[in-house]
Amino acid sequence: MIHTVRFLPVVLIVLATLICALPWGPPPEFRLVFPLLPYVVIHRCVERWGQATPDWLVFLAGFATDVAGQGPLGYWALIYLCGYTMIRSVTADRTHGFLSSVFLFLVTIVTLAMMQWSVASIYYLRSMEIQPLVLAVAIAAGAYLVMLLLVPGESAEPVRVNSRLERGL
Repeated sequence: MIHTVRFLPVVLIVLATLICALPWGPPPEFRLVFPLLPYVVIHRCVERWGQATPDWLVFLAGFATDVAGQGPLGYWALIYLCGYTMIRSVTADRTHGFLSSVFLFLVTIVTLAMMQWSVASIYYLRSMEIQPLVLAVAIAAGAYLVMLLLVPGESAEPVRVNSRLERGL
């Protein structure tokens, strides 16, 4: 079980990155949707497994998204790492309920959307369109709700252990 917990976040993040790197040919309005979907998986893995989600993998997922999307190298890596840092600092060794998890995701994804808009506007030296970003955030929020159902949180009731074993008698 311990080995499964260590490798499950790695497998999920790699799969999400590979699926989103495929050339699906979305319309221009959806150009920011696919790069946000690996972050949804990263966010849920950090919430669920915390330290089993390595930061180097988050960087590589962002870098692979940059390479696959033929965008500026480091853009998605920066966005993913900022989101990873935000959620890691908030959920360090704490479990959250359904509503608090959704609230944390919404705060994080809106913050990341503002970062995306700012960085892209500076990079292109003009104001970026906001409509594709709002659409991407809305679809990412829906995808996160699906992830909450597919990857449940820890059980609320702790596993019962023999009291003699706890005391050492």
